[in-house]
Amino acid sequence: MVLENLEPKLVWEIFEEVVSKTPHESKKEGKIRAKIKEWVKNRAEKEKISLSVNEDAIGNILIKLPASKEMESCQPVILQAHMDMVCETDRPEGFDFDNEPIPIRIQDNGEWVDADGTTLGADNGIGVSLALATIFDNSADFKHGPLEILLTVDEETGLTGAFQLDEKKLEIQSNLLINLDSEDIGKITIGSAGGGDMLFEKNLMKSEDYSKIHEKFIELTVSGLRGGHSGGDIHLPRANANKVIARMLSAVLEKKELYLVSWNGGSKHNAITRKSSALFGIPSGQIGEVELILSSEKESLFNYYQGTSEPFEPNMSIEWKITKHQPYFSAIESNLIISTANIVPSSVIRKSPVLEDLTETSNNLSIIKTEGSKISIILSTRSALGDELDATRIAISQIGKLAGWNIIRDPSYPAWKPEPEKPFAQFFKAKYEEFLNSKVEFEAVHGGLETGVIGDKIPGIQMIAIGPTIKNPHSPEEKLNIAHVGIMYNLLKKILKELPNL
Repeated sequence: MVLENLEPKLVWEIFEEVVSKTPHESKKEGKIRAKIKEWVKNRAEKEKISLSVNEDAIGNILIKLPASKEMESCQPVILQAHMDMVCETDRPEGFDFDNEPIPIRIQDNGEWVDADGTTLGADNGIGVSLALATIFDNSADFKHGPLEILLTVDEETGLTGAFQLDEKKLEIQSNLLINLDSEDIGKITIGSAGGGDMLFEKNLMKSEDYSKIHEKFIELTVSGLRGGHSGGDIHLPRANANKVIARMLSAVLEKKELYLVSWNGGSKHNAITRKSSALFGIPSGQIGEVELILSSEKESLFNYYQGTSEPFEPNMSIEWKITKHQPYFSAIESNLIISTANIVPSSVIRKSPVLEDLTETSNNLSIIKTEGSKISIILSTRSALGDELDATRIAISQIGKLAGWNIIRDPSYPAWKPEPEKPFAQFFKAKYEEFLNSKVEFEAVHGGLETGVIGDKIPGIQMIAIGPTIKNPHSPEEKLNIAHVGIMYNLLKKILKELPNL
């Protein structure tokens, strides 16, 4: 084991041996579901622990553990996390997330765990590990009321597990829930953004008439960007590779025609795009002028993203090469495609006027994909307010309609409304502050959490979200603070032991 000397040993053992070694990309949770059920069953038999494991049709798992002796009268509580992870890599050769274990490691500073060239999956593998560890913690001082460990599928690509949660089949009894998918020590999340994806799509004809086009085409590639979570990191000065391509090609369009062949960038709707590449042709005799325009834009972009003492994008690469001609879209359609990508926002749209430092509404240009003569753009919109989410999605879809795109708006998921006055939130805050001996803050986050959906399914449930510090989720720079894992686990045990009937 890489993490065998870290504390709490049981938490880190589960994170490495159960979670990280088992493939668990979103919508591909079959292996991790089987692994968790097998591991829980075998360990329960070995330690003679009585528990039950229920599963609903979509694949969510609920493990029910009876109360400790003399804690039977306590009300049950749910510990909830999701089993899937965002799979991103910056390895030039790629990475086989379907079969290979996550290459976890301890950083040289001894403070963080990360992965070698891939996302770590601490979002939300460490939440799964914290929850499962409470089942088999035999510490003499740890007692708890009835526990329900709820592990959901496909949180990252649509909250599918939460939307299709069958609370009756799982036999959920608790009206208190601790979500373990938050990412800041010393903070309690009590609200999150709602959101929804949108697809722009065109099926076009391609031409093979090269009589007026330069015999060589240009392939423009932007790579090496930091990426990150399209909600939690959208406010940071990070470049989106699709938007960089759109800016550079728009600069060309100001003076020249161009003929787009293909454009491919991004692979996850909830990640800021780190790499994008576009192939295009230009009129005969103009390749030198086009390269001058590209060079000027490249210089401007590097001045912005690398012109400070701490560069926003230290590893940004913008390159192009000359390649052979290929069938292409018309100049008019190429203009519309590029203009759409350049106009559609991929940033914070509005900061919250109520909560300081909270992004209220945003949009992410997540994916651009070309398949033969079909080109598509996938957008992810978020807002803390349902009406603002709807209005923003309508406005963005209007941009697409003006440019002749076919529009598909996926159903949105609800925001989680903050309710800091609830007894469970107040109890948790008081115990957290007592444990840390310092002030603890309530917060709302711009990421989407399953709590909004679960709250709609179980009326009256009281919920909070906590977790150890995770930096740069949804990117290969993701890292997990080692010390904070121990703090979070010991806090969780304290809460479960001292939880009153609320």
